[in-house]
Amino acid sequence: MGVKPFRVVEGEAGTSDAVLVDAVRRGDPGAELAAWNRFSPAVDRTLRRLLGPGQDHEDLLQEVFLRFFRRIGHLRDASAVRGFLTGIAVHVVRAEIARRTRFRWLRLTATGDLPEPTIRPVDPEMREAVTRYYRLLDTLGADDRSLFVSRTIEGLTLEETAELHGISVSTAQRRLGRAGKRIALRVQRDPLLASFATRVES
Repeated sequence: MGVKPFRVVEGEAGTSDAVLVDAVRRGDPGAELAAWNRFSPAVDRTLRRLLGPGQDHEDLLQEVFLRFFRRIGHLRDASAVRGFLTGIAVHVVRAEIARRTRFRWLRLTATGDLPEPTIRPVDPEMREAVTRYYRLLDTLGADDRSLFVSRTIEGLTLEETAELHGISVSTAQRRLGRAGKRIALRVQRDPLLASFATRVES
């Protein structure tokens, strides 16, 4: 008699995150696929927010889950799996940003400009603003960019941001303050971004 595959039952009384994590830990057949199906959309959104538009996230998404399955034994509270995955995603993106910074010339066109994003907002002006904004984020460096995006774009709390990056809350606050001032100054120097910032504030 074959082993029955793990089956996810959705709904209020269905399979909880914790039950699914425990099934992965036990090595139940089909549990890893069920975890991918449940959690990968949220992880993919996190990667897109951290890296910006026009980037290929598929390899990074797979890397996040490879690390997740390898490290699942370190997850103390199975119900906190989503935060655990976010932390892994942040570390994967930090490494990827550092790698891209070292080989930045590979991303340039013959004119020295960044390639056009493959995922385009409908509004051309908005698309250009998003592209410029992420160029500004590139100037922060891997660690500060990850901090800044986690806090301001992902919407994590200061405590969550500090914990994900392995630093104290006071250190995170200090570095975020410096990064925020740098970005705000450069936004004001860019007429297009300054215009969008004014619209948001009004």
